[in-house]
Amino acid sequence: MSDRGDKGMTLGECNLEMSKNSPFVRTVGMIDELQARVAGARILFEGVKNIDFEQIEKDLYQIMGSLYKGMKWEEGEGRIKKMESEVEFYGEKFGNPKKFFIPGENELETRINLCRTGCRLAEEELVFLKEEHEIGKLYFDGNILKYINKLSTYFYWAWRENYK
Repeated sequence: MSDRGDKGMTLGECNLEMSKNSPFVRTVGMIDELQARVAGARILFEGVKNIDFEQIEKDLYQIMGSLYKGMKWEEGEGRIKKMESEVEFYGEKFGNPKKFFIPGENELETRINLCRTGCRLAEEELVFLKEEHEIGKLYFDGNILKYINKLSTYFYWAWRENYK
């Protein structure tokens, strides 16, 4: 183990040493937090209402790996298309919401809503990281941001599907 962490530093993108408060570390940390929320939902609700929690977890791990390597997320385009079709299905099923829904009716929809809000937080960090990368001219895969945005919408509709 290194003393790096004791000094508030860690290895980040492309193995560069950086502050644990850097946009990169905060972004990866938020995606890690999202993955933990998805895992918490998966453990309790495996196979419920067509939500493939395990695939989403794999996607998030691949995304973190792509960010660390400063490389394109190879599965990104295919996973975005899959997510778009899921979002379209739910959108057609439910239409535009006509009222507010308050989460907390049951454990499943509450956990799905936590996944949705985790996506929003990760998306905010990704936007900030993207802006930082544009300044520094480092590689940023826009498919990652697009996927997280679609995933948030997917979790919204999955939450509605399970709202009682």
